[in-house]
Amino acid sequence: MPAELPDPAPAGSVEELVERLRLLKVGAGDPSYETLKDRVNAAWSAAGRPAGELTRRSTVANCFQPGRRRMNTDLVLAVVEALHPDPAYVNRWRQALRAVGGESEAVSQVRVRDTLPQDLPGFTGRVEVLSRLSRSRVATIEGMAGVGKTQLAIHAGHRLVRANAVDRVLFVNLRGFDPERPPADPVAVLDGFLRLLGVPSNRIPHGLPALTAAYSARLGGVRALVVLDNAATAAQVRPLLPATPGSVALVTSRRRLDLETVTHLGVGVFATGEAESFLADALAGVPVGADPDAVARIARRCGRLPLALSLIAGHIRQTPGWTLTDHADRLDERHRDRRLDTAVELALDLSYRHLPADQQRLLRLAALYPGHDLDAYAVGALAGIAVDAAREGLARLGADHLLEPAGPGRYTFHDLVRVFAAVRAGEQERPGDRRAALTRLRDHYRAATATGDPVEQARAHTGLGHASRALGDPVRARAHYEQALTLCAGADLPQAGEVRAHLAGLDSDQVSFR
Repeated sequence: MPAELPDPAPAGSVEELVERLRLLKVGAGDPSYETLKDRVNAAWSAAGRPAGELTRRSTVANCFQPGRRRMNTDLVLAVVEALHPDPAYVNRWRQALRAVGGESEAVSQVRVRDTLPQDLPGFTGRVEVLSRLSRSRVATIEGMAGVGKTQLAIHAGHRLVRANAVDRVLFVNLRGFDPERPPADPVAVLDGFLRLLGVPSNRIPHGLPALTAAYSARLGGVRALVVLDNAATAAQVRPLLPATPGSVALVTSRRRLDLETVTHLGVGVFATGEAESFLADALAGVPVGADPDAVARIARRCGRLPLALSLIAGHIRQTPGWTLTDHADRLDERHRDRRLDTAVELALDLSYRHLPADQQRLLRLAALYPGHDLDAYAVGALAGIAVDAAREGLARLGADHLLEPAGPGRYTFHDLVRVFAAVRAGEQERPGDRRAALTRLRDHYRAATATGDPVEQARAHTGLGHASRALGDPVRARAHYEQALTLCAGADLPQAGEVRAHLAGLDSDQVSFR
């Protein structure tokens, strides 16, 4: 490659690629954006691209703007070719875009919401922690996986909402410990928060300092509850903390975060009384049997870990005819025979084995889903079943506490449950079947992406009645397209370019919604 040409290969971020693209433009005589637009459209027209898919001057100019989180691969490659029509050099850019794009797209895709997830019915214990949370403006809830940090934050948040102590709610899973995806970029989170707070796309600034300032200004005079779940580091959290009087931030993490002027609350397993009280409430009506200490034995075998207790309780409720003594004996037997390492694995194994075969398969395939939360449309596509059957299956898995509610009709995995189910998928689903499931999901998203309201297309494509709901508004559309992009980009599928184009349209307020 000639020395005067900027090499895209060393670029480690979208920002660095943009800088190299600007250098390439200058080195090519610095043609105007209008000239570049004409060159790109001439090449695309010659290749048979319809007039409705040609680009505009403003879209070309956006490729060169600093502060971008993603790049339109097709357009950037066309611009590079217009500036230096050497196939080898264009291919070098293609490889660099692919390398940078996978990581940047993953960190920039995050789902924010303006409501809290569903509260846990019959929430038990944590009285002292809840009392301290009620007196804290910024609090971090820290502890090992499975101790119930997220549910504690959600429950505390619902208490604040019911007391009319806050005006607005902002919630995000920062994916600090997600086994499949990198932690969310605070730039992407702030972008999403500002959209939820009513800021038009064309008024959202670029760069972390400007976004932080806009976020602070937008929250002025607002009592906001900001819940930052699964935080990775203090640096990820700091820009997201509300600075306005009357606002509250609840942060959960498996680590102690080095944050100033916050209340640090370490959360461990339940105390003995809390664990037994939890089981007594959850298993009311189940006969005790011969051993009056059966509840205490179950609690001990679960290590008093809230996640394990919840899973075991769900399993017990779905096993009519057994007493609590029977279940305590069975837990002891499985612990001896299988030598399972942790209370969670023991609980998950029991819960999984209790499921009917179709439910086991649904759980395994759901674990292949590349996003954070999923619905019956996506699961129906993965499993190749009708959407009504998928909806019923998700509800049953939720009732067994193998999935957690994430909004109306939506569910999510606890990280540990996802890992368990993904391992089972690797062991029990043939590679060809796993690929087929992801292909069905890809085709479902492709049909949905085609129009934004893909009821007939999706139904016709699958033949299974996967009538997707209308996207309806920019927030829902963004979540849909970003989940589709996760799938397509992660699998290096050619449809990723189509989805990026839809996202670019959303960023420019060019998409119309019903």
